[in-house]
Parts: sequence; C-alpha cells; structure tokens
Amino acid sequence: MKHIVSHKNPDTDTIVAAITYAKLLNKQGIEAKPVRIGVLNKETEFLLNKFNVESPELVETLPEGTEIVLVDHNEKSQSIDNIDELNLTGIIDHHKFNIQTSGPLNIRAEIIGSTASIVTKLYNEAGIEIPKVDAQLLISAILSDTLYYRSPTTTEQDRQIVQDLNKIAEFEDLEQHSLDLFAAKSNLGDIEVEKMIKLDYKIFNFGGDDYAIGVMETTNAQYGINRKEEILDKLKEIKKNDNLKGVFYSIVDILNEENTTMTSGAEELELLKTIFGAQIKDDMAYLGNVLSRKKQLVPKFEAHFN
Repeated sequence: MKHIVSHKNPDTDTIVAAITYAKLLNKQGIEAKPVRIGVLNKETEFLLNKFNVESPELVETLPEGTEIVLVDHNEKSQSIDNIDELNLTGIIDHHKFNIQTSGPLNIRAEIIGSTASIVTKLYNEAGIEIPKVDAQLLISAILSDTLYYRSPTTTEQDRQIVQDLNKIAEFEDLEQHSLDLFAAKSNLGDIEVEKMIKLDYKIFNFGGDDYAIGVMETTNAQYGINRKEEILDKLKEIKKNDNLKGVFYSIVDILNEENTTMTSGAEELELLKTIFGAQIKDDMAYLGNVLSRKKQLVPKFEAHFN
C-alpha cells in the first residue's frame, strides 16, 4: 500500500493532489491512499464539503517501512515526522528541491503553478479518464494555488489545463468559483492567533539560521491588520519558543494584489527594508505586489543571505 502524503499545514493543492493521485494509482491497479498530517484550512474544508469528498485520513506518523509518495513538498521539515523510518519512493512537486534520500526514487517536478496541474498531466499521459468530481477538485486546486492566475507562479500550461479540465467539470463561472474559494479561506472568524499564523506556515534555512514564513491569502486583508497587536506578540513568542532567527507573517490581499508583512522584531523589519525596499509604517512592512512565497519571498531571502 502506497500512502500519498500531503505536507504540514496543508493547503488545497496538496490535499487535492494527494486525493487525485491516489485515485489514479488505484485505477492503474496500484493500491494507494491519501493521508494528511495537519488540519484542513477553511478553503479546503469548503471545497471537499461542496463536492461531498471525504477528507484524507489524519496521521502523525506511519508504521516503519511504509511506502510513501510526497505531493506538493519535498523538504523533511514540511513532511511527516517519522519520514526517515519510511520507504520514500516518489515525489510530485513544483517547488525547489532540498532533500537527500538514502536511495533512488521517482520524481516528477515541473515549473508550473500547481501540483494539481502535474497530476492532471499524469492522468492524461496514462490515458485514464478523469471523473467529473476529480476534474472539479483539480481545477479548484489550480485556481487556489495560482490565486486565479494572479500569482507569478502561473504558467500558460496551468491556464490550458484548467480550460481542458472544465470540459469535464462544467463550471459555468470559474472566476466566481475562485471567489467562493477565497471567501471561504478568508472566513477565519475568531480563530486563535497562533493557529491563524500557522495555517500556511513553513520554516526555511537562510544563511545557516532558521526563519519561518506564514502567509494569509485573503480577500479581507483588514481582518489580519485589525489583529496586528496580538499577531506581533505571538510572532515574538513563536520566535523564542521555536528557536528561530525570525518569523514573518505576510497578509496577501488577493484582489488588490498587495502584501503587508508583520515580523517578530525590529531587526526583521530592517531585513525586509533591505531586501525588498519595503516601506515600514506602524510596525508593518508594505512589500507591494509580492504575492508568492515560493517565487518572490524565498528567492529574495536566499539571494540576500548567499
């Protein structure tokens, strides 16, 4: 049995990729099941409920020797806790690679906007028909990960894949569907602040030190800005408790395509000013049209520290 493993703090792309890739393997006669290692965000929860799709099983670890395939990630810090005890045989991803393995494995990696786009291509290459509900899920993941084509990670392949998938999915209004997804993602209510910060949160090593970058992609940026004081206090607490050099929390206004970032200290604010030319006001950094952690935030940090 292959277990298709999504990443920590799972987003819609990693969950959909795990579900649909496991289905593809099953159709090819290979026993597989998707698993998740974190709580679903509001957008993914909304999507699965809308199409009556069961969420992958939540696990913290898997039995030693279990065969796994990673989707939408490849860094151990973002994966299942006991990954070194498992039999990693494959990775499907669209991020940069930073993993060392004890043996050879199958890797499918592309410069593309969504892991769901890669899974769609795998279906097509296998000559296997995509069911309507899976086409709906795959489109949703692509629209989510590319912010309805606003993200600089978007490629023409993503656009064409969505167009082709929609012949099966039959969405009447893709833009409205994307707005429904973003509205669900933005509906955080009175969520506890640390949970909010860590809904989409990853740790990176820059210049030998660990930094964390959390992202809130939202159609209601003011919600996060209104909680500035408690966010700032929690970022400082996370920095200390998790032994990090710094913590950044970017509020990405999807519709206005703007980034407002809060940090765990004055040194980190100065770092944003140096790296991005950010305007600093009221303990927040305004980064302008910086929407993608993968393509815009992380590469600039890496270039600075290298």
